[in-house]
Amino acid sequence: MPNNPAVQAQIDERRKQLIKLRRVRTPYESPQVLNLGYGSPDAARKDFYRAITARRKATEAEIADYRAEQSQIISDMLDIYLPLALGTPTEDSDDPSDADTEGGPDLKAAEMVLKLLERDAKLNGWEAALKAELSGPGGGAVPISTGTLRELRDLINTAGEPDSADEDDDETGATGPDGDADDDSADEV
Repeated sequence: MPNNPAVQAQIDERRKQLIKLRRVRTPYESPQVLNLGYGSPDAARKDFYRAITARRKATEAEIADYRAEQSQIISDMLDIYLPLALGTPTEDSDDPSDADTEGGPDLKAAEMVLKLLERDAKLNGWEAALKAELSGPGGGAVPISTGTLRELRDLINTAGEPDSADEDDDETGATGPDGDADDDSADEV
C-alpha cells in the first residue's frame, strides 16, 4: 500500500541522508546512520538497497526517454535528407521548379544521412564491439609445444623486450639447482 505524501517525503529525505553518509563510507553500524531512524544496521542496508534501486529505475527511465526523443529527431531528419541523398523527389515537392532533386544525388545530404545513421546506431547500441583475435599460421590456432627456454625467450623477443633479469641470466649462463636456466628452486614433488 503506497504511503501518503508526507510519509513518503520523510522516507525520501531519510534515504537521501543515508546515501550521503554511505558515499563517505560511513558504516551501517555507526550512530549517525542509526540516528536517521533505522532500528538496526540490517534495516539501513535494506533501505539503502531500495533507494539505490529506485534511483537506478528512474535513471533508466530518463535514458529510455532521451533515446526515444533522439531517435525521433534522427528519424525526422532522415525523412528530409534521405530522398535528397538518393536523388529522388520528396512527396512534398510537387513544385517542378524544385532544383534540389534535379541532377542526381546530393553528396552533402548523403554525408548527413551517413552521420545520422551512425549516430542512431550508437545511440541504440547497434554497433558491434571490436574484437581482436590472435591466430596462428593460416588463421588457425596458435601452436603451443614444448620448447627450450631459449626458444621461449626468442618468442618473447618477437613480441617485445624481455625483463632485464632474464637477460642477465642468459649472459651469465646461470642455472638453477634443477639444472634449468631459471630462478625457481629445485623441482619438488
